[in-house]
Formats: sequence, structure tokens, C-alpha cells
Amino acid sequence: MNKKAVSPVVATMLLVAVAVASVSSYWVWLRSFQTQVQKEVEQQSGVTTSLKLNVISITDDGTSYYVTLKNASSSGALEFRGTQDFIIDGQNNWESIQPSLPRSVNAGSNITFVLKRSTNHSTGTPHSFVFIGHTSRDQAVATISYTDS
Repeated sequence: MNKKAVSPVVATMLLVAVAVASVSSYWVWLRSFQTQVQKEVEQQSGVTTSLKLNVISITDDGTSYYVTLKNASSSGALEFRGTQDFIIDGQNNWESIQPSLPRSVNAGSNITFVLKRSTNHSTGTPHSFVFIGHTSRDQAVATISYTDS
């Protein structure tokens, strides 16, 4: 009997091609799934796509954070009502926030807040910030990761 088989090199190449195709397909599915879930969460949480809040800059001096936010919405004002709208690492225990709250920011305008914590900052410490701006019906959320300088 004359048996012929695929050479080991060709077999290896076929296995690699199948693996790459599988990973690529999974990646495409995962990205579309993430986009779909994000849209559903925005709809359920009352966040609309016409409202936008951007973090322009964030710095610190060892005792306070200086955060510049922009109301990037097409129209209307966003209101920052209290300390609950400024979250660091899941908490909102600020010693003071300047300018005083509540504070409104018109569409297209920037505002810089000085956020003072009761504890001093440690150089190199990473933080997650969440900022929430409100309208009468909806809210806009901006997040940023920041490492203390």
C-alpha cells in the first residue's frame, strides 16, 4: 500500500492557521459583545449619548488634585451637585471641593475643581477617578486613571 500523508511542516502551518483564525474570530465577537453591553448599561443607567463629560487634565501638588472637566455636550448645562459626584477609588470623602457646589457648566465650557483629601498623596500611587455631571433627566460620566506625582 502506498500511503501518503501531509508533511509535518504543512500540518504545523495548518494548526497555526486554525489557531489564529479561532483567536481572531473570538476577538471580533468579544469586541462586539463589549460594545453591545456598554450601550445597554448606558441606556439602563440613564446616560444618553448627547451628554458628554470629558476630563481635560488632572494634576496634584501632594495635598490637592486639580481637575479640569469639559461639558462636551451639544447643548445644555451639567450640574455638579455635591461630593458624591467626585469619586476616587470608590469613595467620595473629600475634605473640600473648590469652587463650592452645586456648580453648573454650560455646553462647551471647562471648569477646574480643586479636590482636597484629608490625607496626603503618596508619589506613584495609582487612583481611579469618576466624575458625574447631572441634568434634570440624565447624567454624564467621565472616568480616568491617574498616578500621584
